[in-house]
Amino acid sequence: MRKTEDSRTRTGRVAWGLALLLAAGLAAQADEERNEVPLSAADYQKLDTFEGVLLSKGDKVFANHEFRRAAAEYDGFVLQYPKSIAVPYALLRKGRSLQRDNKRFDAIKVYNEVLDYFPNAADYAGAALYYIGESNWQNGDAKAAMKAWAEMAQDADYRKHFLAAGAINQLADNLVRQDKWSEAVAYYQQVSVDFRRSNPPAALAAIGRLLECYVRVQPDEPKLWRAYQQAEGFEPSPRTPEPANYWWRVMEAIDRYDGDFAAADRAGRMRFLQYWAHAMEGKFPEWDDFQINLARYQRTVDGDTTRWMQRLDTQFEQHQKPGDYSRIIKWIGLFAPHRAKVDAYYARLAFDKMSMEQIAELIRTLYQQDIDKALARHTIERLPAEQTGDDARENLARWIWQRDEEGVRLVCAGMHDADRGRMTMLRYYRDTSQADKALKAAEDLVKVPQYAREVCMIRGEMFQQKHQWADAVAAYRQADFPPESLYRIASCLLSDGKREAAIGQYREIEGFFVKEAPEAALRIAYAYRDTGDQKQYVAALRAVLKKYPTSGQSSAAHLELERLGFKIGGGIDAE
Repeated sequence: MRKTEDSRTRTGRVAWGLALLLAAGLAAQADEERNEVPLSAADYQKLDTFEGVLLSKGDKVFANHEFRRAAAEYDGFVLQYPKSIAVPYALLRKGRSLQRDNKRFDAIKVYNEVLDYFPNAADYAGAALYYIGESNWQNGDAKAAMKAWAEMAQDADYRKHFLAAGAINQLADNLVRQDKWSEAVAYYQQVSVDFRRSNPPAALAAIGRLLECYVRVQPDEPKLWRAYQQAEGFEPSPRTPEPANYWWRVMEAIDRYDGDFAAADRAGRMRFLQYWAHAMEGKFPEWDDFQINLARYQRTVDGDTTRWMQRLDTQFEQHQKPGDYSRIIKWIGLFAPHRAKVDAYYARLAFDKMSMEQIAELIRTLYQQDIDKALARHTIERLPAEQTGDDARENLARWIWQRDEEGVRLVCAGMHDADRGRMTMLRYYRDTSQADKALKAAEDLVKVPQYAREVCMIRGEMFQQKHQWADAVAAYRQADFPPESLYRIASCLLSDGKREAAIGQYREIEGFFVKEAPEAALRIAYAYRDTGDQKQYVAALRAVLKKYPTSGQSSAAHLELERLGFKIGGGIDAE
């Protein structure tokens, strides 16, 4: 007899988990596998040997996604062992096999059998109820889905099932779509607490909704703090509630939702920021980031830049400690658009007492905040030579790479190893496609054994960029870095109209570099294609199929021949 209306729970995390994982950018398939309901250990121990073998067979084909065959295997188990303890599980898996084979109406009928005949097998009956909701949702019947999920959420047994978290979240989401946030938050709070450990993804989704409600939709800091405490934090794993951690999460949410306001809703945005500025006032006076954010929110509301500056100046003066140059640099970044303030804080720095890391931090701040390139270059010259190793200088140069060529030059000029400095500069010219400067810089470096091969490769690349094919080929031959140099030589020869010579290079790669052979053979085909020789192109593709049948290049050749309408095979064309 089917269980009464007020007692159902247990299985439905698949669809809800699917939504969560999709939101997190994960594969839907992985989500389904993670949320399948297994046979319980207790039930497994009660099976005899023959039952276990037959059931395992069904599980194996199910795991291989052979869902039609799996449905038949589970159906066969039920027919052969109608009194087995595993019948509700087998029926559930039969339903899942049908559902995942897109036979959802048939699946619902099987799920109802589980509910009708095994209502007290909560592990499986609860799951069946959830999957009924999920199947209806997938069929586009939202009303029927919500009915099943509501039944699950209200049942004293079924709502304890780990999949019930998904059902309850779905119900809450449905209320949100009706703009009934006050009713929805009760569901979200239930999931955030009851499923914190048994279903972390669903709990985190509920926590995210609580933040959305109490930060943006219905700002209420006291209720949000209680929700934080009850959920044991807002992180993926439970933690001891801490006010500072709580406010970090709140400020992250404020900034996130601040960007959601439409341009036309300036009044709504101002109310939002004003509420949180008021809620933050008077808290954590020594916490710089907290006070900086508070000042920013207040400035957005009142538009008073002078007051904002005064708040930041006061915060700095009240809590600055001697020798804390990193804090001064932070304030320089905060005042980036206001040059007078930047200069005032810059004057507080004592370069002779600062570490290389602090000066590098200052340089990055000046560039990143686009304060003044001249000031950034002046700061580069203040780097302490004795503290600044060439590794650190190269890292800094690469950070400046796309920002300021002169800054890169100054950093490289200060390297202890002059050749390394010049080589770093050459790589910069290569990466920024400045062929003439790169070729000039390479003239002397090609004589340095440590860098000679790379320099020749760069020279070849720069000549190739300038369409000086013969010079590029000569540079690549000098580099003697096969097979890469041979590939590039072939590319230059093709661009210079020397197809047969290029093919000769590809054949050299094919003959001497086993791992590269399939790729070289395919490039021979492309050389024929790009020069309009259709007959040789087809023959070369067939040669790839014949010589390298298990390679990825063979698959590419196969697809191309099919696209061209040719019969696939080896034959005389493959020779």
